[in-house]
Amino acid sequence: MRGVSLLLPLGLSLACAAGLAHAQPAAVDMTGTWTGTNRSIVSGLPAHFPVTSPATIVDGNRLVELKITVKIDGQDEGRFWGTLSSESKAEPIIGVIGSDGKRVRMIGQGGSAIEGTLLDDGTLELFYTENRAGVSVAATNVLKKAK
Repeated sequence: MRGVSLLLPLGLSLACAAGLAHAQPAAVDMTGTWTGTNRSIVSGLPAHFPVTSPATIVDGNRLVELKITVKIDGQDEGRFWGTLSSESKAEPIIGVIGSDGKRVRMIGQGGSAIEGTLLDDGTLELFYTENRAGVSVAATNVLKKAK
């Protein structure tokens, strides 16, 4: 009888775990082209923000807006890869989708950190940060997925 009383809680735990794993949302399809406007504050001369970019200077920092494109070339479940491009640079990126199907996290080849949220079908809000070798960037982006 003791063996049965130990197996019952174990069986219930396994059944609950299987139910939770099954309840996770399917990975969102990130593949395709996402475009939007990047609103940044920049210190130094990062590649995406050349000195020729129109800017407002505030306390030695530049306030810059530029168009960006994120092209996701491939995806395997919650992992994806592609490029982030501006008029002056394109860099490879890799990323993951959170278990909630809404949060995303990416990293650019140059070390940039990108976190975001899928707001609705076809809209992605991203926060981009970079801090290295005399360059600092903090930016927000709202991107729309091309149909």
